[in-house]
Amino acid sequence: MKRINISARGLTFSALTQGNGPLVLMLHGLPRTSWEWHHQIPVVAGMGFTVVAPDMRGYCPGAQPVGVESYHVEEFALDVVAIADELGASDFHLIGTSIGASVAWRVANTWTDRVRSMVCINIAHPAALASVLRSPNRTEQQQKMSYFATSSEPGNERNKLHSVIERMELPEDEVRPYLEALDNPATLTAIYHWYRANTNRINEPTTIASDLPGPLNLPVMYIWPPNAGNTSEAVARANERFVSGPYRFEIIEDAKNFVPQQAAAKVSQLIREHLQQHS
Repeated sequence: MKRINISARGLTFSALTQGNGPLVLMLHGLPRTSWEWHHQIPVVAGMGFTVVAPDMRGYCPGAQPVGVESYHVEEFALDVVAIADELGASDFHLIGTSIGASVAWRVANTWTDRVRSMVCINIAHPAALASVLRSPNRTEQQQKMSYFATSSEPGNERNKLHSVIERMELPEDEVRPYLEALDNPATLTAIYHWYRANTNRINEPTTIASDLPGPLNLPVMYIWPPNAGNTSEAVARANERFVSGPYRFEIIEDAKNFVPQQAAAKVSQLIREHLQQHS
């Protein structure tokens, strides 16, 4: 596993990579980096894939554009496709967790012909979220997403970073790379722009799904960790209605938000099974 730089869209993204073969892109969550996938990268590379886990916009010094508008989910999605182009891949498998899953859904819905298969952890299809937020049982999901408003408030980013990492109760060697990469004013401001750019859209269900096509026709595995606390069971169960291709739903009970680290062996096993079936 080595670190590389990838130039795309006028930005320079750092990334972890390993292997040789068809491309698998792994998208991390917030507040994490490509390090989140360090357990899975060697496993998937050993299956005969080129694995690339980029540090997304905001998370590395070469990719920190100024302004909240630069952090809309569409900008992240455009980055992913541009990174694949730079790597010479006409298509790729896509794996994402947390905000990385949000980006993955956007990429797959917009560039379906480029995505061979997808694994998403925690965050469901945006139309599944919209369907629940429009329904009578929306209260639980609204409560679960209330952190968007507080996370968008400026001035307390460092406390938020440390609070989230402490709640995950991971060993020090598992979280040290996050603090080294993220615990500085410029990066903290940039990564928390995600909430400032996307909060209003998350809270408005019509906006969430208005520009999405019909059900996603490609192989999808959705992994739901109930203890992550931001996706209700209603949303998780609704997800399959918005995938028309082969679909697999898995629940990991004993993990919170840092699922690829907290349940590393299980996540690696599920990704391996998915890629064996759909590569």
